[in-house]
Amino acid sequence: MMERLSNKFYLYIGVIIIINIMIMHIVIKIIMLKKSKEFDKKIISNIDIFKSTTNINDIFNKLLNNLYKNSAYDAAVSILKNDTEFKIMAIHGTGVELNTSSYIQDEKFINLINKVTESGTMYYIQDLNKVDYALYSAKLQLLLYHMRSLLMIPIIYKDEIYGVVIMVNYKKAAYNERYRGNAYSIVSQVAVAIENAKLFKKLKDIDETKTDFLSTVSHELRTPLTSIIGFTEMVKRKFEGTIIPELDLSIEKNQSAVVKIKRNINIILAEGERLSSLINELLDISRMEAGKVLLNMRKIDIEEIITQVITLTNPIIRDKSLQVIQSISETLPEIIADRDKLMQVIINLISNAIKFTEKGCIVCSARVVAENIIVSISDTGVGIREEDKKYIFEKFSQVGDTLTDKPTGTGLGLSICKYIIEEHGGEIWVESEIGKGTDFSFSIPIIKTN
Repeated sequence: MMERLSNKFYLYIGVIIIINIMIMHIVIKIIMLKKSKEFDKKIISNIDIFKSTTNINDIFNKLLNNLYKNSAYDAAVSILKNDTEFKIMAIHGTGVELNTSSYIQDEKFINLINKVTESGTMYYIQDLNKVDYALYSAKLQLLLYHMRSLLMIPIIYKDEIYGVVIMVNYKKAAYNERYRGNAYSIVSQVAVAIENAKLFKKLKDIDETKTDFLSTVSHELRTPLTSIIGFTEMVKRKFEGTIIPELDLSIEKNQSAVVKIKRNINIILAEGERLSSLINELLDISRMEAGKVLLNMRKIDIEEIITQVITLTNPIIRDKSLQVIQSISETLPEIIADRDKLMQVIINLISNAIKFTEKGCIVCSARVVAENIIVSISDTGVGIREEDKKYIFEKFSQVGDTLTDKPTGTGLGLSICKYIIEEHGGEIWVESEIGKGTDFSFSIPIIKTN
């Protein structure tokens, strides 16, 4: 009887032990899964952090910060590969004199880096005490002084090496397989960010070169053009004031010659003024992109500006037999803005409306909506294709006349308008339907002043 009870007791104990082992196994799996999920979240977070900057120096510094949080080190160096050269980008936790943004000249240091760049795989030394230090230069020996573990990870993307990260630790065998895997996962995200940063820098350099070119060419064209316009105006005054009065206009041949000469002089002046306007647009966009445009902010009356622009453009409006309707809210407050810049915007929008409207009317309206004044220039012209709307405010975008398909101008006018309005804290947008007309609107915040 006692023996039977004893056997049952041991059986129960065995079952309990097995159950405990199974529970522990499940708990360990849950913990590992939780840690894995937490690490996945960290990786996703790291991707977002690296994507948030296009500065290569910032990317390398953020990389070392993230490696320290997730994989730990006592000292670390991140290195950028430029063709066959290596540039130190960031240093953390070392007192060794290594200048950031300087290229590595030390051949033995380069030989160590090449162990990773040539293989494209991690390089790990568990115990530096077992390494022949004669292989390393004096500066590299200082970096490794008292260190026991070394881990080098390639920054690699699509089989291209972008750089190397070197991490060292005072502890022997400090980087186990899990640490190495974590560190590799973090480093692998950086290559994409570096590629994006390089592409961004290339685009920025191209844009700056283009801006400098436009500015230089515009200035070079402006001087001779001013002379041409001035000389043509002088010829016109001389012709009309001195030569025509001396001609016998009763002779048909003389009349025909006068008409032809007048027309040619007017064409030269008109084309000169048009070219001058285009050059001014090029100079404007160059100054805007360089951040050299300062707004002269003061109290202004938007109705007065709209009225003045309509008066200025009235001769062209009459030539096309268009009707202009002015619809201004009676409760329109004064706003704080740059008068000349807003006038430039409204002139541009009304001129475009005139250009693309053959018959019908142009409506200039202004009203208060919430804390903004909304100005709209509407026409009954040809309209804008739906696919063209998304490009309408881009630089050098020429939507042109959808009927003749012949764009005019530089394609900078609306881009300049967008810049000016956004500098005022407002927005600009377009609504249009082919064959029915276009409505350009912009908002300017109402700033309350005492």
